[in-house]
Amino acid sequence: MAHLLSRRRLLASLGSALLVACRVREPPSPVPSPSTTPTPAVVRRRSAQLKRGTVGASRELGIWIEPELPAAFAPRAASFEALLSAALPPGWQLVRVDAPEEASVRVRRAPGSTSPLTLAERPLVPVTSHWNLVSAISGHALSGLLGGTISDWQALGSPEPLPVEPVSLRTGGLQLAGAVHEASDPQSCAQFLLVRPGALAVVEPTGLAPQMRVLEVDGNDPLALPPEELEKVGLADRLVVEASDALQGVLQRVIGQLPQPVREPPFTIAVAGDIILGRTVHRIMEQSGDWAAPFRAVAPLLAEADLTIADLECALTGSFAPPDDPYTMRFMTYPQAVEGLLLAGIDAVSLANNHSMDFGAQGMRDTLKTLEGRGIAHCGIGETLAEARQPALLQVAGTTIALLGYDGISAAWYGAGVDWPGTAPLDPELVTEDVSAASSLADVVIPFFHWGIEYTLLPTDEQRQIARAVIDAGATLVLGSHPHWLQGFEFYRGRPIFYSLGNFVFDQEWSQETKQGVILRLRFEGPRLRAFSFQPVLIEDYHRPRPANDQERVVMMGRIRSSSLELLASSGG
Repeated sequence: MAHLLSRRRLLASLGSALLVACRVREPPSPVPSPSTTPTPAVVRRRSAQLKRGTVGASRELGIWIEPELPAAFAPRAASFEALLSAALPPGWQLVRVDAPEEASVRVRRAPGSTSPLTLAERPLVPVTSHWNLVSAISGHALSGLLGGTISDWQALGSPEPLPVEPVSLRTGGLQLAGAVHEASDPQSCAQFLLVRPGALAVVEPTGLAPQMRVLEVDGNDPLALPPEELEKVGLADRLVVEASDALQGVLQRVIGQLPQPVREPPFTIAVAGDIILGRTVHRIMEQSGDWAAPFRAVAPLLAEADLTIADLECALTGSFAPPDDPYTMRFMTYPQAVEGLLLAGIDAVSLANNHSMDFGAQGMRDTLKTLEGRGIAHCGIGETLAEARQPALLQVAGTTIALLGYDGISAAWYGAGVDWPGTAPLDPELVTEDVSAASSLADVVIPFFHWGIEYTLLPTDEQRQIARAVIDAGATLVLGSHPHWLQGFEFYRGRPIFYSLGNFVFDQEWSQETKQGVILRLRFEGPRLRAFSFQPVLIEDYHRPRPANDQERVVMMGRIRSSSLELLASSGG
């Protein structure tokens, strides 16, 4: 009954508004009551006989819709048109006209409009290649890039000449002036960005793909800004309805009946590489009495993510005394060091590595008790092989994430068995079986491998084969650690493989490469990985990572790029 009354009120108010807006005299005979006669469909009229402010004998309301609307707007405009047609009182007909001046109702794109009759908003995101070392620009620079006045990325901080190559999108983004390439859709654009370091495109967030790198604008991540802020730097579009004052209220009620667009909730995962809290790191924490000291400079960068994971490569135990040897290769610290993990907001760790069992089953049990007692999930280790293979299941924004850990270095002596504790071995057959099983439990499946050769820039062929196999089995992406150097990444079936994130907390000050690491940020929309980025860090004072400065960032990203491009070349890309 309430719905019927609401429709009757809408019909009555729309009828009155139409008479006022179109300046039509009241008919000499009463308007018939609503009947079961279906509302006429929208009629197209190409002649110019219907003028704005007038109406034909059949009481026609003219509507003009801007032609060639973006795909993000066209369905919304069509829904509004159909709903308005259905809402017209008996005797009225909605007529599509070809010129805006002939219409009483106009639907058009109007970026920056303050019209209360907004049908839809379309945020836009500037993207470039991962091989472009420029990661942030100003709004003024963005205008220059889009307008063609900035033609080389070197003007914006690239360490080398790199011509700007604009890419136009027929759907899912913007047509750019002076484009050197036209992409049919964002996926086609993503493939172009993969092989053209200087490429620039502007896409809708729903079209983002991991092969694209989002550019920060004025120090802000466009994905985190509301539409009104994006409009200030030309990164938002708006679809509005224009009409006379008499129609405003009624049209607002029609718009209010449109279903609201539903998007999967976005969330971010932060990933850190090797965390080794033993040896010098332990001594510094113990002497200072600050068990969170290693994380103080980077904790905000990790804790701001919705989920933070890392490779914890040591035991947290009070059952043993730390080795006296300053060069020991057996790593442990006291359980108090969990305070640093908590400060950094670390939610889950992989323990599938060559140091988590350095103090045997007791050290493992102490570690698990400490982590579980503070609410930190873990994977890759257990009392039995079956337990070690179990994923950590995590919930974020309604999405279930399965994290699995595998030891490709020490499983021969630290690996779990049918009835003894240890790490989950990186056995390709077991791993693909586990990933496939996890795919039925979770929306996102992330295997974290401890693998590779220390102090090298490239993964082995075997690593690459394993990574592809687990993606075929259902992995969303692949994480890697152990080499103590940053290594590159590549894509397989559109899914990224990160071979090594480098050190994050460790005392290896003897080379620049072993002091370098990154925080990997993964941006999801529901189960879909939309984008990722790196925040380089540099370890100082034998224990403490800090955000890298611009010069250091260029060096680290250059190493990742060099490794990645070599992988791309060897894949025939």
